[in-house]
Amino acid sequence: MNYTSIQAALTRGAWLLCLALVFTVAGCREEDEDLDVSFLDPSQEARTAVDLWLQEHYTAPYNIAVDYKWTPFELPNNKVLVPVKEDKVIPVMEVIRKTWIEPYVAKAGEAFIKTHAPKQFVLVGSAEYNNDGTMVLGEAESGRKVTLFVINDFQKTNVPAVKQMLHTIHHEFAHILHQTILYPREFKQITPSGYTATWYNTPDETAWSLGFITPYARASTDEDFVEMISTMLVEGKEGYEAIVAKASPEAQALLRRKEAFVVAYFKESWNIDFAALQAATQQAIAAATK
Repeated sequence: MNYTSIQAALTRGAWLLCLALVFTVAGCREEDEDLDVSFLDPSQEARTAVDLWLQEHYTAPYNIAVDYKWTPFELPNNKVLVPVKEDKVIPVMEVIRKTWIEPYVAKAGEAFIKTHAPKQFVLVGSAEYNNDGTMVLGEAESGRKVTLFVINDFQKTNVPAVKQMLHTIHHEFAHILHQTILYPREFKQITPSGYTATWYNTPDETAWSLGFITPYARASTDEDFVEMISTMLVEGKEGYEAIVAKASPEAQALLRRKEAFVVAYFKESWNIDFAALQAATQQAIAAATK
């Protein structure tokens, strides 16, 4: 057989082989593959009662995902952490909804929360401890994700612990706000020499005497600004005034200047009456912790 004959035979053989493969694939597709099945569509039956509650109260109205199942890639891999207890999820997220989302919706509108709220919450059962002895209760990433720790200790009637958790929520949300619209630069000049990387060595009384509402406020001007916001909202007017009263007259004057910046920032940047938001938050906390 010459080269041309061999080439023709090979071509016919290849063509027959391809034809056989086409029929084989077509036969498999026709007999075995159900094109109506979606492998990515979770059924309602696969969702737990917790999943359905979160869908109804967070994901559907505000496009916020709440991850409570153990997802290691969402968390630091060099820390010892504990998964969240499932029976804590709804009570925690209900209090957060009542005391963070609803006051803002009432005073700033639903579109405000839909636009600026972080799109993901990650819940962790235990605290995260740092090498310097400090404990992380919450953290935010680029305004998109908030991680909350110590969820397994939650009891809604433990008002100080609830306020501590809410302080974290309002703190992190205030970061999102100032990262969207920056507060006035003049705020940074009120207590410029008081900031320190070792803020955790500062007792409350020392922080107040220097014109800072909390020791953590000394970490940076950004932390100072959001600590003012979260403290004023979570403690309310009465609680905030009680803290200011513990400072010296000179320090009180510094805190009042920071307070004025916060109130003006909310009005001028977001058209929010801070006093009204503060009162609504206090009413919500009182009702949610009964």
